Amino acid sequence: MIRELVNFMNEISQSNPQIFSINREPSEGLHLFIELDEEGKWKNKPPRYKVDYDYYDGKNDTDELLSEIIKYEDCGRRVGTTMNKVFDKKKQIFSCSPFIVTFKKKSFQNSKLEGIGTDKVTSLFSYYFENARAICLNDNDEISIQKSKAFEQVCYEVLTNINDFLIPEKQKDGSELEVTIFDKMKDSFFVNIYLKDVPLTKYKEAHANYLKQNLFNKNDYNSEEEITDATYGLSNFLNGLNAKKPFLEHKTASMYKGISGRITAEDALALSNFETLLSNKILPNPLPVFIDKKEFATNLEIIRIYNETKDGKPAYSEILKEVCGERNRNLANYYLLFMLNGEVKDFDFVSLFRYKMEKNGHPCEVLNLFGSTSGKQPESTMEIHTIFGFESNIVQTVFNNSLVKIKDNKMSVNYFNEIDPQYVSGKDIVYQMIMKYRQAFYDYIYKSKEDAITCLMFDDIMYHVIIADMRQDEFKEGKYHSKENDIKKKLNIWFSLYNYFDTNNPKNKNNMASKIKELMNHVRSVANNHEVELSSDPAEFAFAAGQVIYYLLTKSAASNKTYAMLEPILQKHSIAQVQDAITEMISMYKHEIDLGKGRFANLAKDVLTYEGNEDMKKYQRFLLAGCFAPNIIYEKKNDENTKSE
Repeated sequence: MIRELVNFMNEISQSNPQIFSINREPSEGLHLFIELDEEGKWKNKPPRYKVDYDYYDGKNDTDELLSEIIKYEDCGRRVGTTMNKVFDKKKQIFSCSPFIVTFKKKSFQNSKLEGIGTDKVTSLFSYYFENARAICLNDNDEISIQKSKAFEQVCYEVLTNINDFLIPEKQKDGSELEVTIFDKMKDSFFVNIYLKDVPLTKYKEAHANYLKQNLFNKNDYNSEEEITDATYGLSNFLNGLNAKKPFLEHKTASMYKGISGRITAEDALALSNFETLLSNKILPNPLPVFIDKKEFATNLEIIRIYNETKDGKPAYSEILKEVCGERNRNLANYYLLFMLNGEVKDFDFVSLFRYKMEKNGHPCEVLNLFGSTSGKQPESTMEIHTIFGFESNIVQTVFNNSLVKIKDNKMSVNYFNEIDPQYVSGKDIVYQMIMKYRQAFYDYIYKSKEDAITCLMFDDIMYHVIIADMRQDEFKEGKYHSKENDIKKKLNIWFSLYNYFDTNNPKNKNNMASKIKELMNHVRSVANNHEVELSSDPAEFAFAAGQVIYYLLTKSAASNKTYAMLEPILQKHSIAQVQDAITEMISMYKHEIDLGKGRFANLAKDVLTYEGNEDMKKYQRFLLAGCFAPNIIYEKKNDENTKSE
């Protein structure tokens, strides 16, 4: 991974050096330039708003002064995303320069609340500046050293006058009133103080010296004492030092002083720049990293699309829609990196990305086999043309808007994020399915691993999410089931897409969607004609049993006859156990049923006399299908399907 990211950064830096200024904004808070007189005293006191200091709250426009501030702030940024490489031993000061001091408001505010004035922050200055000057400045640069020392003394004075920095604020009546910036700031905002008397070139030299000393995890393992671009050392990129933890050491790699995997300082700088782009939110997540030089331009194209959108950052699916869909291109031979909170969650090679979800030129179709509705109208056949259409329509529905979430027409995904089961519709059972299979769905969608989801996995998921809906079902106002439509939508998906995951049997002609229609037609014949019998197919028995069970459920006088009542029957292992459960229901509701004739009598007779030893767990989907397909027993006699009656 290291080599691929280094090559990626080197190519990006050479082809588009402006990338580091894309979407750059100053940190939120107060930004103050300090000027010194010849005696090292505070010259521009009191400072002037928009001339010597400015305020950024993350919303206001970056004017000329704020744009200038960014250049200075970048010269004091620490290495990495943690505080492990700062000069302050208490890790309260974020800047890493002898000409900058940066700390959060809450650090200073807490010190005041403790009744010790500014001691908590300023007590760190001496140690911070001493380290900064020792690492960032050359011993013979006496002028810069003296300016830094004078700057240190003025910083004490600045903090005693922190409430003197004012900005105008519009009032409700339209007038303007000057308010204190520090009071207006959030606790997480920063106080940033810069020394204006030092040219930007000196800032950059000081920061370069800081980087040299801090690019590696620890300098004890460097190949030479004087660090140059060619010096080898222990990578600091997402790397912990395991030399003192023998069980975490690499035992098969080449070793140097108990560690392995050293890189050059030049490569370490590239990885540091990569972390900077991540923290600046310049790179999409997941991030495709192309390794073929012919495809390097695609890196730039994807980054450009990601950063040029005005209405927020586009999702990865929207980027690939433009790259693959509108331009009819295929992406191949790249690594896909997914990071979360500075941690690599997934890094894998993609040989060929499948954007279109089509077979033999035809889109993937979800048929409305079970009569699901949208509003009061039956849903039409859903056509899925792309893999991201599968994600936004199918995965979103299957996992109850929890793995793939759509809200206000904005889509978010939770393939690696923490998920609170409390907020998952379907509670623990759906949460467990998400946690068990979300990596498989990520691989299937984003890395085109068609074998990532198997039939067994698909059956497991669909059965359990439907069970979750049944458990949450309520019989509303004695008229309708709250979860009926959700269950029917999932059954449509289950039977329509089953063959997409039957990768072990590519020649399997048994289309599940067609199977439901065949079962419906034959079971209708059994119900309408007492001389027609069920075949030996256990799937047909399960479907017919589901039809009988649903009919009996409607005859229940229970006030809350929810679909949760079906679950015990679905748990039966044998055909005989299912028949016993149906017999018990008939005896319970016999006063509501004409047992002597008609469709119910014909169908129930064949279901109860069916003989077989099959494990009904294998046919649960057909039992569910029978329960939720249009019930044949209730069909009107003038229905087109019953004219042969």
